[in-house]
Amino acid sequence: MITKGCKPNVFSYNILINGYCKAERIDEAKQLFNEMIHQGLTPNIVSYNTHGFCQLGKLREAQELNKNMHTNGNLLDLCTYSILLDGFCKQGYLGKALRIFRAMQSTYMKPNLVVYNILVDAMCKSRNHKAARKLFSELFVQGLQRDLIR
Repeated sequence: MITKGCKPNVFSYNILINGYCKAERIDEAKQLFNEMIHQGLTPNIVSYNTHGFCQLGKLREAQELNKNMHTNGNLLDLCTYSILLDGFCKQGYLGKALRIFRAMQSTYMKPNLVVYNILVDAMCKSRNHKAARKLFSELFVQGLQRDLIR
């Protein structure tokens, strides 16, 4: 691309970063992320969400990246929260996931059905059925409809 005289933009870097993350080549993805910044480009929310740290169980790195994201003026969106919640739940850190959920609720961000499904699923898997039922009932209070599987 560069040899053909085309200068990559944020979207080009995001595609590459996403590809490396899907191939579980996180170090190369981080190098591309840093290269993008070095080239004077400003990462967007997609740049931060594509790293795949949570899916690989690298929760500390995910939290650091999100702190960096916030420091650079990018607010966490529902996709970012969903990624974090799913990662913490799948690694068995339901308490941490619930703290993130409560922090999300204290902002302008309103949880969607995906967020509730992640948490209710994790609560059921950890045999915390009473809490799962309580959270499930919040769906209706929030005006959300549960998923129907046929």
